[in-house]
Parts: sequence; structure tokens; C-alpha cells
Amino acid sequence: MRTASLFFILLLILCSKTHGQFSGNNIQAAANNRVWVGASFGPGLLLEKAPDSLVPEIQDFFDKLRTGWTSGFESKYFFNNYIGLGAKYSRFNTKLAVDSMAIQFLTNTLYINVSNNMRIHTLAPMLYGKIPLMGDKLTLAGGFGPAWLLYRNIGQSSIDSATIKGSSPGLSTSLSFSYELFTNFHLGLQGSYIRAFLKEYTEENGSQVKLEEQDYQNLSRIDLSLGIFYTFWRREDNQP
Repeated sequence: MRTASLFFILLLILCSKTHGQFSGNNIQAAANNRVWVGASFGPGLLLEKAPDSLVPEIQDFFDKLRTGWTSGFESKYFFNNYIGLGAKYSRFNTKLAVDSMAIQFLTNTLYINVSNNMRIHTLAPMLYGKIPLMGDKLTLAGGFGPAWLLYRNIGQSSIDSATIKGSSPGLSTSLSFSYELFTNFHLGLQGSYIRAFLKEYTEENGSQVKLEEQDYQNLSRIDLSLGIFYTFWRREDNQP
């Protein structure tokens, strides 16, 4: 969390310096798209690896579940050319099914069917900083804010099935580059880092389970997505 905070503070300082340079050059007006709305899609990676205590076949199964797809929506309002507020929603989904997984147990080989479907919804209010480049055609933007994650995991096997749900506070950060293809439409590449830990969950029968600290489930992940933004309320910001 400290690294992400320092990164965003540095971005805000850079935005302030850029603003100061433009003011010093006596630029009279700069066009500013106040409102940005957009959608994005791309791959995501959960950072937690399967514990070494699992049998190799199960460990490999859960490690493959770390990769999935994320989609989301984002809105931003900029008070000026550099600083703004907004909100971001994303949904991460990963699922995997294996038929007749062979598991070696003592001198016997067991064959079981295993499947898992995991979804994580994230909603975060964000503080944004941006730097317009190339005459406002290219935009570098960063975001930082608290997040709330909703978690659901459905697991099934030949032996049993289970559904667990939970929620957790967290931290959301992002860094993006976007290019204005034509008036008001931008194509962007965004990297995001979400940090959170699941400390308790609810089973399908309604019972709640609190985890010990060493058993917290790490929901932290990295996303890389391609997005399209539409901007409007374009106005001239007078600079001294």
C-alpha cells in the first residue's frame, strides 16, 4: 500500500509541476474534457499461489485458476486539466473444469471430476491525476482510492460441492495511456493493481467462518485492459 501511495503522490506532484510550467509560459487557454466515461476488457492475474502443502495435481489446478478475465466501467470528472474524481467498477472471473483428474493417494490412484468458478466484483471511488501530451491527443492518467470487493466461489467435485461468499475492503490503483482517435473518442491501455484480503466468508448454509490471519485469502491481483473512453463537456480552462 505504501508503494502505491508514493506512486500516486509523485504523479500528483508531476501534474502540479506541469501546470506550473504551462502557467509560466503564459498559455491563455487549454481545452479540457471535463467528463470521461468508458469501458475496458482484458486479462487479470491473482497474485496468491496455491500452497505447497496440496498434492501436485490440486496445486496445479488452483494455480491455473489464478488467470482470468476482467471487464469494467469507469467515470471521471476533472476539475481542471490535471486533477479529478471518479468511480471505477470491475468484475474478474476465472473458471476451470477438469474431468477425471488423477490423484495419487498412497498406493492408489483416484479419479475425480473437479470444477471451480470464481467471481470478484470491485467498486472504488477514485482520485485521478492526468497529464495531457501532444496537444491533448495523448493522455497519461493515474488513479488511487479505497475499494470494496465482493467475492463468490463455487467449487464442485465428484465427492462434494460448496459455495462461499464474502466481502472485503481494499485498495485500487491504476495507470493508463489513452490516445484520441477522433473527437471525443479515446482508445486506451490501462494497468491496474487491486489489493485486498478475505478475512471471513459465508457458506451456502448461511454459517459464517472467520479465518485466522495465516489463512487469509489474498484477493490481490493485477489487470491489463484495453478500453474505449468517450469524453464530453469540453471547455476552455483559462490559465494566468
